[in-house]
Parts: sequence; C-alpha cells; structure tokens
Amino acid sequence: MGWRVAAERNFLILGHRAHTVPDWKLDDLCGGGGRLDVLVRCVTAAMWVSHGLRRDTDVWLLLQGPPAPPVAVHFCGATVRYLNPDERSTAALVRNGLVKLRDRDSVESSPGVTLHRIDLAELLTRLPPAVLLDEAGNSNVFPELPLTLVLGDDRDPTEEERESLAGAPRICLGDRSLLSSACITLAHHALDGA
Repeated sequence: MGWRVAAERNFLILGHRAHTVPDWKLDDLCGGGGRLDVLVRCVTAAMWVSHGLRRDTDVWLLLQGPPAPPVAVHFCGATVRYLNPDERSTAALVRNGLVKLRDRDSVESSPGVTLHRIDLAELLTRLPPAVLLDEAGNSNVFPELPLTLVLGDDRDPTEEERESLAGAPRICLGDRSLLSSACITLAHHALDGA
C-alpha cells in the first residue's frame, strides 16, 4: 500500500498500552483496550470542529501494547469518512482496522483510515518535522507548518521515545499538567491564530 503525503498538521499520540489486536470490547476501552479511550478522545479533539472536520489535519495513533506492537493507525483528515465525534464509533474504526490488518503490513480499513506496522523511529522519518509537547519544554512558539506534534497518552514518552525525538523542539503549553486531548485543543488554537 502506498504512503500518502502527510497533512499540514499531524498529531502523533503514543499509545503505550493500547492493544494491537482486536481483543477488547467497545464498552471496555479503558481496561481491555489499554487506555484506548485516551487515544480516541485525542482523535476527536484533533479532527473535529463545530459541524465538520479539519481537512488539513491527520492523526496518527501509535499502538504499542500487547501482543504485536507497534501498529500505527492513520486518520487522514482530507479523505476520512464515517468518523463521528464520539469515543465508541472512533474506537470501532480502530477495532475494525485491527481485524482487517491481521498478518499484513498495511491496510486501508475504511476510507481515510489506514493501519501500518511501523515503529516510532520510522514513522518520524516519513512525517513532517516533529515537535514534542512537553511540560518541561523551553518554548511556547510553534515552528512553521507543516509539522508533527507528538504527545503521550496518559503516560509521558519513555526514554527510548525521547531518544527518537532528541532533535525535536519541546513546546510547553502552560504550567499545569493537562489531558492529551486538551493539549491538542490548545495547540490547534495557537496554530489557528498564527
């Protein structure tokens, strides 16, 4: 499957425990899905505006939980269909993609939703320059678009992930610890005003 050129705005969320096979139920995203609830909330925050989608934005969920990590789930803002602003239906798109991926390297599971067996280091080489949203960041100014904003789920990036992001600027959005989905909203607000 060919690789699509990334959008102007890319959000890459590191799903440290998110399961990489569809062994979870849609009503157990927190536990059985490995905190998939956090990831699908991030998709909603990144993609949705009132009454529509941000067509200039892509979301990448890097599922790194058991049993076969990693799997990158790509939501393409320009072409995605059947995406609704609720956790359950977004999780269903991820689950259906995992069902279709099985032993493949890549699959388009739904219009605008693709899954790839690719790790963080390789993914970063294929996306626009990365920026890490980090509470210990030393700047609050975003570089010019296109860019890839990287953030953790409910856990901070690991040391190994930080090594892969060693050259990325670190942006701090404020002096409080925020939900990942709230960070995405604040980042969009800053970029919309630029």
